[in-house]
Amino acid sequence: MNIISICALAIVSAILSLALKRHNSELSILISIGATVIILLSVIEYVLSSIETVSTILAQANINSEYIMILLKVMGVCFITEFTCDCTKEAGLLSLSSNIALAGKIIVLITALPMFENVLSVVTSLSGGGTIE
Repeated sequence: MNIISICALAIVSAILSLALKRHNSELSILISIGATVIILLSVIEYVLSSIETVSTILAQANINSEYIMILLKVMGVCFITEFTCDCTKEAGLLSLSSNIALAGKIIVLITALPMFENVLSVVTSLSGGGTIE
C-alpha cells in the first residue's frame, strides 16, 4: 500500500468516524481503530525490510547485535504505546492514556538499562575508575 492509499483510507475513515460519532460512538471508535490497524499492517512489510537492511549494515560495521535488539525493542514499545495512547484518547479515556504513556516510558527505561550499563562501564574505564558490576 502506498502513501496515497494510506492517506485516502485515513481520510475516508475519519469522515465516517466523525459522521457516526453522534449516532453511534462505539462504531465510530471501531472504524478509527480498524483503519489504524489496516494502515499499520500495510506498512509492516516496509519496516521488516528496513530492519533487515539496518542489520546487514551493522553486521558489516561489526557493531554488537545486542545493541540493535535493544534499539528495536525500544522502538517497538514506543510505537505500540503511541498507538494505544491515541486509541484511548479517541475513546475519551485521557487518564488511561496518560497511564499507558507512563508505563511505556518505564518499559523503555528498563529495556535500555543494559545499554546504559555498558556505556557507563566504558566511561568508567576511560576515566580510570573501576568496573560496574
